[in-house]
Amino acid sequence: MSENMSEKTANKTYWWRFNHEHARHTRHFKPIYWGLFSVGGTIAALALAPIIIVLSIALPFGWLGSPAEFYQSIHGFVANKFVYLVLAGVIFAMMWHGVHRFYYLLHDLHYHIGNRFRNVCYLVTIAIFALTLYAGWF
Repeated sequence: MSENMSEKTANKTYWWRFNHEHARHTRHFKPIYWGLFSVGGTIAALALAPIIIVLSIALPFGWLGSPAEFYQSIHGFVANKFVYLVLAGVIFAMMWHGVHRFYYLLHDLHYHIGNRFRNVCYLVTIAIFALTLYAGWF
């Protein structure tokens, strides 16, 4: 009887078992798109509010000194190549997040613009990042 029970349990399909016969082994870039989207969203949530407060409220009201003094004090920090690379990466991640969110907003509104437009938007973001690096690096 125990042999008969083991045969029944061997042939039974459970929800946690995956049938590998029908799985397609294709690679796609969705994890990269969504990963950059989440990085950009996290950076925007943590860094964008302080940047807006400093540049739009504190600096014009003179809480940080005059704008010329602020520029002189921050210029040496941003002139460092590593710091510039990190700041350019932050800007790139926030831009990628915005492009990705805009595409899926249009998709949710049932305005399907297609993958070609999405890829053009991503390429424009990458091109702006490359131009930012080129302008600040050389």
